[in-house]
Amino acid sequence: MNTKRYFSTRNRCIVIGACLILAASVALYSMYGASTADAESIVDRCTEAADHASCYEREVPALAGEQSIPDLFEMIRTIRRLDSSYQFCHVLAHKLGEDAVAKDPSLWLDLMVLNPSDGMCSNGFLHGIIVGKFRNDVLDDSTLEKTIPDFARACEPRVGWSPTPLDQAICYHGMGHLFMFITNADITKSLSTCDRISQSKSGNFERVCREGVFMQIYQPLEPDDFALIELLPVAPTRENYRALCAGYDDADEGACLREAWPYFRDDILTGSGVALFCSGQPNADEESACYEAVTTIIGRQLLGDAGGVSKACDAIPNERRSTCYTASAQAFLEEDRSDGARAIEICNRASGVIGPECISTLVARADWIFGHGSEGHHAFCMKVPEEFEKACLD
Repeated sequence: MNTKRYFSTRNRCIVIGACLILAASVALYSMYGASTADAESIVDRCTEAADHASCYEREVPALAGEQSIPDLFEMIRTIRRLDSSYQFCHVLAHKLGEDAVAKDPSLWLDLMVLNPSDGMCSNGFLHGIIVGKFRNDVLDDSTLEKTIPDFARACEPRVGWSPTPLDQAICYHGMGHLFMFITNADITKSLSTCDRISQSKSGNFERVCREGVFMQIYQPLEPDDFALIELLPVAPTRENYRALCAGYDDADEGACLREAWPYFRDDILTGSGVALFCSGQPNADEESACYEAVTTIIGRQLLGDAGGVSKACDAIPNERRSTCYTASAQAFLEEDRSDGARAIEICNRASGVIGPECISTLVARADWIFGHGSEGHHAFCMKVPEEFEKACLD
């Protein structure tokens, strides 16, 4: 982490052969699926493992030298179908992205086109590419300044990549993670860099970028993540995180507070601890953002357990229950946009007017999630109740 390596980034393929390889991989994606036999073999090997997710995160990347990225994602789809207990594949996709970019870091922007078009695994592949490209680079102010233009267009549409607003949001979130590495864990500088690059023609993505900055210090996964935390003046803990967050402006303080949810994971996933966790926010807007963020976590962590999601949401204060059902249902779509039926099932489990409100909100956000007029958008609209179909298609 302390070794500085300076570089110049490239935002296009300068090796024509490499571009052709990427294009061929995309073509293969539409023609061939990953081997079902390989997926079945991996599921068999992981059946006896205490932690299925960790097993898959080891076994699937091991095949990266033998199969294309698109085929590996088809394998993940098959694994998720065969093993209903394994639905949250973001960490696995993150590893695939890191491995892919390690082979030729200069192609980091071009590799993004291999991210599943439906955003499966919450676009973890994009996160892996972004963080993997710069994980070992610490930039001085001059080099950081020269690299800002590349950061500013990394998450924007370009030839070969047409991200939905949801794709962009998750990409900008990954940039927040990245900035913590390239600034050597300088939170203030990372937040400032977020402010500079995340107001795009497509929208304002500052919130998700700053959340990425703070998530990096609360959810370490790899040795480098833990080493990064050691560079902080004071390491965050369950006991001191509120005091550490208090020194920022309202928007940054709110992001800092809500990204500390892993300290309270068990209570949040039952719904019983959500109100206490979201108390003490700097203002009403940040409190609302907290409820939206942690109830999204409920959906994402309980992807295979619709009953568990419903039970957790019903344990949340009445005035926030609609937020919980909607955010949890949307989390199903963020993990796999073909999962419209299960997202709607979450809404339908809500009592009273909350269920229809939940579906109506998903319909209103369909353009943002799927991209207007896309096949995924149309497929989702065909799954909503008939009274919502016209509004969804319009």
